[in-house]
Amino acid sequence: MKVRDFVRRDLSAVERDTPVIQVIKLLDNSGLSSLPVVDEEGKVVGVISERDLIRALIPAYVDMLHSASFLPSLDRLAKKLREIGNHPVERYMTKEVVVAHLDDTDLHVADLMLRKGLKQLPVVDEKGHLIGLVRRIDLLSRL
Repeated sequence: MKVRDFVRRDLSAVERDTPVIQVIKLLDNSGLSSLPVVDEEGKVVGVISERDLIRALIPAYVDMLHSASFLPSLDRLAKKLREIGNHPVERYMTKEVVVAHLDDTDLHVADLMLRKGLKQLPVVDEKGHLIGLVRRIDLLSRL
């Protein structure tokens, strides 16, 4: 089966200058774990995920230690969120985007998601314009 058979033609996306706080609200309202970031022409230039945003709030050394148990409090995280809330999402987005195309097979997309640890992929046309999304559940529900 090809991506064209099960792509969600959902064009939920944000632009590079969208404030972090607005992205958090969009993620919460949409139920998605990430959103494509597009330029003025609708080309995908990045992806912003819950993970990217949490990394922006917690010091990088937490990743190295694989634990947040020593963090002083959630108050500090809330304070940090207030500090970065108006920053443009471009500061925190992943710029190396893994994408799917309409003619990709379901097996290829499943392999990409597994190897890269992704929950969803933006689907783009031959010029890189956003067409929609493919989520892991989209693959599973088609089986």
